[in-house]
Amino acid sequence: MISELIGIVLRKGHETCTVNVHGIGFLLEVSRITYGQLPDVGHEVHLYTHLAVREDNWRLVGFATTQERDTFLDLLTVGGLGIKGALSVLSVLGIDGLENAVFNNDWKDIKQAPGVGAKLAQRIQLELSGRWKTRCLNVELPQPAAENPQNEDEIVGGLMALGYSREEAEQASQQVRPEGDLASRIREALRALDRH
Repeated sequence: MISELIGIVLRKGHETCTVNVHGIGFLLEVSRITYGQLPDVGHEVHLYTHLAVREDNWRLVGFATTQERDTFLDLLTVGGLGIKGALSVLSVLGIDGLENAVFNNDWKDIKQAPGVGAKLAQRIQLELSGRWKTRCLNVELPQPAAENPQNEDEIVGGLMALGYSREEAEQASQQVRPEGDLASRIREALRALDRH
């Protein structure tokens, strides 16, 4: 696994850069955040990286900070969001903007990213709000619901708001455990839908 690179910037393209590390040129995809922090060609750069390996394609993504890389990896856990979409979200919102959108339930801000429609933006907001519950941010997080189970209709309604049909939503809601707050139960239903 390639976790970071230190080398000389050879070329800078459209949200990409090539870094020479001891005679080997590494082509990296970067967000606008990182691109804006790259030094001029011929200067040394230190980038944190993520190597995505597919059967027919290897992609190396570079980040100026470990925080940006961690946020990118969190985005990749969202079903339906790939490398291009995750970089698009980071490029448009930045880390702070994404965190604010997630915790303020403002999926319309996330929808501004090219290639991210309303359904996917809502899914990003919902899934990351659960994943980031323990983050130390200066925002007031909603308190978990009391221990009375949420009605299945609320799960069905939430899934239909994300663009699923009533039939899909009802089938997924039947696979959700009765305990937990509404957001966590909708996330569980989304995982059930991903399995089909």
